[in-house]
Order: sequence, then structure tokens, then C-alpha cells
Amino acid sequence: MSTIENSRFFPENSHFRANIDSPGPHERVFDQVIPISGRFDLEGAEPSNWRVQAWSNDTLIGETALLSSDPESQSGKESCGTNVARFRLLARFPQSIDAERDLTIRVTAMKNAGQIKHVIGDLSVRVVPSGLDRKHYGDVLQPTQKLLLHRENIYGSGPPVQEANPEGVRFVLEYLPRRSRVLDVGCGAGAYAPPLIAAGHTWLGLEVNPACHAILERRALPYRQSKPNEEVFPVENQEFDCAICVEVLEHIANPNRFLSEIARAIRQRAIFSVPNLEIIPYFASLQVVPWHLLEADHKNFFTRTSLHALLSQYFRRVEVFSYATHPVHTREGIPLHAHLFAIADK
Repeated sequence: MSTIENSRFFPENSHFRANIDSPGPHERVFDQVIPISGRFDLEGAEPSNWRVQAWSNDTLIGETALLSSDPESQSGKESCGTNVARFRLLARFPQSIDAERDLTIRVTAMKNAGQIKHVIGDLSVRVVPSGLDRKHYGDVLQPTQKLLLHRENIYGSGPPVQEANPEGVRFVLEYLPRRSRVLDVGCGAGAYAPPLIAAGHTWLGLEVNPACHAILERRALPYRQSKPNEEVFPVENQEFDCAICVEVLEHIANPNRFLSEIARAIRQRAIFSVPNLEIIPYFASLQVVPWHLLEADHKNFFTRTSLHALLSQYFRRVEVFSYATHPVHTREGIPLHAHLFAIADK
């Protein structure tokens, strides 16, 4: 255990035996999540008499009055004595920082309120802005959140996407016949409209959400309104050449009726994209769940085989492949795709 000498802080005892275990020197930490742990010699005092605090300049960023006995000191292995206590605290800066920077955090220990503060150590770390105001759920899961959150607070639906995934657009354009009349089923805010129209296709959206209707109106995109639980689409038989249904089928309570309506509306081909549930076992050891599964309204969950089997009831030929590499690789370092892409021909 290191010995810190500082007579200004320790006029009575300039040798204070202490150590900071984590974070390590110059380790990168978020400004809102700074776990600090270490140990120090209690100098014969009771653990309940001490308080450990973390400081950035004169700002208190974390503290604890809970100490535990160090098993190593009790076993006689600790060189500084047999009365060593461990501490753990979770610090955060009251105000988020605006840019990554090197900062020094001073960790102190005080025996009884108002007495001299002993310096456990000066911790040099690289502090990274958390940017919670720009992250999904960042406004809900601030460290200062006092409310008890429930399922409806976490499992929700985000705002409609107005720009499509470039890889998804590339595959849709690759598998659509040229100059098709396309029905975008569950089109949302019309993310796929601009690239399809630019490629020479005729696009029409079909959407149930009134909030999306307003966005489609503002974007001057053609669409038809459908109603919740409406079993028949407001389209004629084979009115369209093709349909696309991107990240929608997992939301549908009655997928059989839904798919029969898509098949009725088109003459040639339907294209589907859904979350790929096959990847979950590969991420289990990393404790990673694909982000898209936090969507509250998901009712159907697909593997390649279950998607193929469902679509094959309504289409003559079905092919399924995966796409969209997940940003996290498996423990073996192997990349996996987060979505399934299906082409279904009549």
C-alpha cells in the first residue's frame, strides 16, 4: 500500500498509508459515471467515524461513509498494518463537461466531521463527456433521476425515422423491379420515399399513426390512412407492382391477415425487414441485448426459418438473408447481422 506524505494536510501525522485501486492512472471515465475504490489505514479508529470524499478542485463530486474491512489486512498480508478499510463510491460531476480532458480528482478521508482531511491520493483521469442529452434514454436515465421507473418508461417507441438506413435502401433498390409502383406498408414518416422516388419508382405510403400522417403531409409525400385493427387495406386488388414492409411485421397482432392483404395488393414482389432474434444467444455472455428489443410494441419475433415459414403461406417463393452488422462483435470477435431481409414473390 502506498504511503502519501503531505505535512500540510497531516500536521500530526505526515505518513498516511492509503491506496486508490481504481480508476487507474489516466484511465478514461465518463463525467457522470466515475466509480472510485481504494483502501486506507484506519489508524485505530472505528470505521463508522470516517468519511471518504472525492473532489474536483473545491467541488465535491462523490462521498461515502460506508467502509468495509480489508480481507488482506486481516489475514496478515497487508504491510501497513491490520486495521485497513476499503471504500467504494460512485462520483459524478454536477455539470457535464463539454470536451474530453485530463482532470485530477483528489480523494480524501476525514475522521469525524470537521476534523482534518487526510489525502488518500490525487487521481489523474481522462474525463469524457457523457452527452446524455444526445443519447437514447439519456433524458430519462440521468444519474439524478429520483422517480421509480416502470416498464412503460423504458420499453417505448422512439420518434418516426425520416431518413432510411443506407444499407436497407441499397437492398430495397437492388431487389425492386425497375420503375415499380410500390406500396410502403407501415411507412412511418416516409423514410424510403425519397430514395425510391429518385430511383424512378412510384411510391405510396400506407400508415396508421396520426403523428406520422402529419409528417407525411408536411413532407408532401403521397399516402393513404389505414385504421387500427382494420382488416382490409384501402387498396384495390393488385393495385401495386410491389410492396415494402420495413421493421413493421414484428408489430402486427394478426400477421396472417396482414400478409394476406399485402399479397392481395401486389402483382409481383414484397420485401420485408425484421429484427434478427438469432443473434441473442451469441451476445448472452456479453450481457448485450439488441437495442431494438426495447421497443414496447413488438409482438412477433423471428428467426430466418420462422420468417420463411410465415411468408411462404402467402408467397410462392421466399428468400431470407441477414444484413446490418451489429456494432458489437461476439466474444469470439465475429460480427453478426441485426436484421433479416426477405424477398417474397407471388
